Parts: sequence; C-alpha cells; structure tokens
Amino acid sequence: MKLLCCFLILNFALQIFAFPRELTFSNYSINEGLSQSVVNCLFQDSQGFIWVGTQNGLNRFDGENFRVYRYLPNDSLSISNNWIYALSEDRQGNLWIGTKGGLNKYLREKDCFQRINYRTGYNPEVSTHSYNNQLLSNGQLLVHTPPVISVFKPEALQFSHFQSDIPFDPAIKDVKLPVLEDRDGTVWAGCTKGIAVFSFQEEEFTCYPFLSGSGDTLQQANVTELFQDAKSRIWAGTSEGLYLFNRERKGFEEQVFALASGEEFTFGNCVRSIVETNSGQLIVGTEGNGIYVLTEEAGRYSIENLTSENNGLAHNIVQSLLIDKSENLWAGTLAGISKTDLKMDKFRLFRRSNSPASIDLLGNVIAGMLKTDDGKLWIGNWGQGLNIVDQENSEVEHFS
Repeated sequence: MKLLCCFLILNFALQIFAFPRELTFSNYSINEGLSQSVVNCLFQDSQGFIWVGTQNGLNRFDGENFRVYRYLPNDSLSISNNWIYALSEDRQGNLWIGTKGGLNKYLREKDCFQRINYRTGYNPEVSTHSYNNQLLSNGQLLVHTPPVISVFKPEALQFSHFQSDIPFDPAIKDVKLPVLEDRDGTVWAGCTKGIAVFSFQEEEFTCYPFLSGSGDTLQQANVTELFQDAKSRIWAGTSEGLYLFNRERKGFEEQVFALASGEEFTFGNCVRSIVETNSGQLIVGTEGNGIYVLTEEAGRYSIENLTSENNGLAHNIVQSLLIDKSENLWAGTLAGISKTDLKMDKFRLFRRSNSPASIDLLGNVIAGMLKTDDGKLWIGNWGQGLNIVDQENSEVEHFS
C-alpha cells in the first residue's frame, strides 16, 4: 500500500513538472496609443519609463499610456526626425536618441530636445544619420555612423572621431547598426560589411573574418546585432544567422547548436536582437521566425520558438528586444510591441472556501489530479475523498 501511495504521488509530481510554462504575449499598437506600428528600438530609463522608437515618432510608456514626441517643423526644440534608430541614457539622466536626422539629446527637466550638430570630417558627412549610440563605461557617449565612430566628452563638450577601413555603404538603412562596448572596454562596431573592433589604447581598428558552418570564409557579413553574454562571449547576429567569436581562431563562427534530442539547429535567417535572462537563457529575435529561447545545459540546448501563431506575438519580424527591471520581456515588431512576464510561476496555496463542505488541502496526501476544460482541478486525496479546486478564486470544495 505504501508503495502504491508513493507511486501515485510521484505520478502527480511528474504531471506538474513535465509541462513547461507557456509564454503568452499581450500587445500594444496604435490602438493603445503607440505612434506607429513599426518598432525599431526599446529602452528602459533610470526612472522606469519604457521608451519606444518607431518609424514615426518617439514614445514614452508609463505602464498605462503612451506619450508621443514628433518632429515639428516650426519648433527647434522638437526632435529632429521621426525615424528613430537608437536610445541610451547618460549618468545625468539625459536620453540620447539616434535618428534619421542626426543625434538628439532629450532634456528631461525641460521636456524638450537639443539637436546635436557636429562634423566627423569624413566625406560624405555621415553624422546626418545617427544609427546607434551607447553610454561608455567612462561616462562618455559613443555614436555609431559607419565607417566612423565618434566619442562625445560631456564635460569638455567635445567630439573625437575614429575611422575604420570598412568601406562606406551609401545606402540609408531602415534599422540601427549595432555597436557594443565589451567588459574590457573594447568597442565592436557592426555594419553591412562586417565588424570593426576598436581599441582606445591603441586607437586602432581590427577586422575579424566570418566563417560559415562549412568552414568557408565569408567575403563580407551584414551584421545586424552584437551582444556580450554573462560568460563574456561575443555574439554577432547577421542577415544569414548567428555567429560566435572564437578568441583562439580570431574569427566569428556560425553556430550549430547540439540539441538534447540529438539533432542540430542553426539560424537560417536574419537575427535582429539578442538579450539574456537572469538564469542565462539567450533570447533571440529574428526576421520572420519570431523569438527563440535557448537554454543550455551540459553543452546541449533546448530551444523554444515563440511566434504569432502559437504565443500571440504581434508579428514574427522582431526588430528589438528588452528585458526590463521587473523581468518582463518586451519585443518590438512590425505590428507594435509584445510583452510577456519571464518570472517563474510561484506556488499558490489553496485554502477552504466559506462552504461547509470545504476543507483545507494543506497537509493532505494527494493521490491523483485531473484538469477539466473549465480550468478546475479535480484532486483525489489519500483517505480524504475528492476536492475540486477553483483556481480563479483560490477555493477548494470537498466531496467525501
């Protein structure tokens, strides 16, 4: 009898933990006040606001409402262009915005914008399209306008400019071009023709090759994302898939993921964005296949694909990702913003209701469980009869 009881308890536990939690999204678009449906970038500032850069305006979301900032022809204190590429924040709480009309600084106290005009000295002048920016570890601002990176020193109000050997691409881009400062202070700048790696100590650029899964060297790579994970690995998303920097071979290698099932997986399409959860999962946004969640264990991966069809994602073209301070995942897509909670589900305690027939499940030995279509749990307790759990009201009804 004891053996049977243990078996039933084990069976119940397996039913609970065999099924992973399914992530579902809530969505925000123009119907909820977003200025435009194509989301290029997402950023959470030090005050908790979510800033959303679209192709027609900058948005600030306070959790309930969107406030929209647009270019106004007769207002020099408005943002210089409605096409937003990138967002970052300096140590004083000022927001820096890269647009199709150059670099802007949002003055929070005055609730207006300062247009930052400067010249790189490169011909043609590239500062008119500010494709990305990032606050450096020393407090200075890095601005990415390939093939030039510019460093702004706030105290001196001075720019320094550094030009790589990567050929200039005159085509105007619709999305940001990635830039990353790693934990060693090295800058990785991606563009449509590869990656230029800049050392501030040497004031020199280095370029590394891209190697396909078959070992062939690519002539050039359209780099769409750069990310450094908690293990200090440098990932490069490209128009052809996902690459990882091999420090020994000094090159980027296309990643083939060994799955727990024994199969292999590669990204065959464009990778637009990468973030990492607190537990070390990589979350990858793609152009056409939605979002992939990669979980590594003992050198093997399990991969979950989140799509519009299966998880309610607004669109399967995902251009930006953000994990906020409350562990919510935000995805900027071609049809607005999608949001889901990444926090693990916590145990809920079900206590007796006001009904005289109700009992407290706490301390009872559970022998079996069945979930019905109406969402209620039917639970058999060893020697205590049958209980029906109403999950919505957290109440339990007992039948002996």
